Amino acid sequence: MKTLKILLFTTFMWIALPMQLLGQEYISVTAGDGDGIWSLLRENGVVPSPEAVSDFKSTNSDRLKGRDILHSGKTYLVPSSSRVYPIFGSKYERVQILTDRLEGHVYYIVSGHGGPDPGTLGKYDGQLLPEDEIAYDTSLRLARNLIQDGATVYIIVRDENDGIRDSRNLKDDEDEYYLGGERIVLNQSKRLKDRTRIINKLFDKHKGSALSQQMISLHVDAYGSRVEPQIDVHFKAASNSGYQLSRSLRDTMKAKYAQHQPGRHYKGHIDTSANLYVLNNTKPPAVLVELGNIRHSGDQHRLVKYGNRQALADWLRDGLVKNAQGVTS
Repeated sequence: MKTLKILLFTTFMWIALPMQLLGQEYISVTAGDGDGIWSLLRENGVVPSPEAVSDFKSTNSDRLKGRDILHSGKTYLVPSSSRVYPIFGSKYERVQILTDRLEGHVYYIVSGHGGPDPGTLGKYDGQLLPEDEIAYDTSLRLARNLIQDGATVYIIVRDENDGIRDSRNLKDDEDEYYLGGERIVLNQSKRLKDRTRIINKLFDKHKGSALSQQMISLHVDAYGSRVEPQIDVHFKAASNSGYQLSRSLRDTMKAKYAQHQPGRHYKGHIDTSANLYVLNNTKPPAVLVELGNIRHSGDQHRLVKYGNRQALADWLRDGLVKNAQGVTS
């Protein structure tokens, strides 16, 4: 199959992250015997979602002439399988769609605190270690991973100028806001209700069409002190699917630690008694992931390294994929 890259400057809205995509790239491909729209898209790394099929028909309307039949030997324009998401920062904004294994699954990624509330401030190597910045960087990495697997992803807490940062020093700021432009307030009760309201509104939009919907909230624990740093997973006990989600994440973490750090003896605590507003009041199955302890020197040393934050995002993605294999809602 012959391909030719063509750069068309178009602007449209992406359902997962409402923002403009700049410089959509298309490639010119030649249809083979038996090719249809779906197969041609799949052969070129594009998940044949209803949006992608509609875009293909619109872009190739002069070639299709009102019909959905492709002709062998004729060329068609297919969108490149990568997309541009400025929210991830210049280094990571181009995202390649690698698989469709999470197509139809919707994820609400919520990094804890934000705006005027940095969460707990740790201190490492003479630098402040803000909880909200660690959670935000990891949440972006997780969101990007999920998009690569074809998921619909909503990043609820956002910061236009941070992006994914390959840095040890994540400088704290207060300019985070909610999806849709609403500012984050200091009052904790209103802050939790605001993000819950946003998630539930989006949940209702996708109810009946999504294969599953989950909310994942990322935090860094600040209570007590642990000799052995590990991830604590809190989940909504009243939800069977939420319990399954937590187990999928926990089991994946255990397998990953057994593979990469066999002497660590990671157990993966699941707290079924957590009385947390967002977990109890969001409509989708919800889980709160503690990425470590902001006051634990071992966890601090681990979380300041961006490679470790990426590994956490990778393992969480793997757990969500495992959960999605048998989940519908």
